[in-house]
Amino acid sequence: MRFLPLLAAALLAGCSAYQLGGPKPAFSRIEVLPIRNATARPGLQAIFQEKLVEDLGRDPRIKVGPGGAKLDVEVIAYRRVGLTTKSTDAYSYSSYRVTMVARCTLTTDGGQKLLFKDREFSSVATLQLTGDSASEERSLAPGLLSDLSSQIREAATTAW
Repeated sequence: MRFLPLLAAALLAGCSAYQLGGPKPAFSRIEVLPIRNATARPGLQAIFQEKLVEDLGRDPRIKVGPGGAKLDVEVIAYRRVGLTTKSTDAYSYSSYRVTMVARCTLTTDGGQKLLFKDREFSSVATLQLTGDSASEERSLAPGLLSDLSSQIREAATTAW
């Protein structure tokens, strides 16, 4: 019984350094430069910019805006590969593996300190065609971009 207050004090002291969101990143502000799109899929960059700023804005350790680290992002690949289960159905795909790849560079101290350069992030989804293939494929973009955004946020805010 005498050890219970001592145990409680030890636990409280151990948790006093806990900070919501994990260790503090190397910067307190991050600016997301306008996202570029090197693919033939139009309109990805506007949705991606919004998702990335929103994801970074949810991290309580940093603020999104100019004056700190700079995140440069480019969507570099959008691939759709047909999936087949039989050797005879090579020309009539009903499902596809869709892959989106983004390349990122993160700098701080006015571009003097490089945290990562040309780091690639990828997201994969399966497209099952059942009706309007164009709209079904467009419906994958928010999920792919959200996954990429989450990966980039995690990499950018990891303690350096």
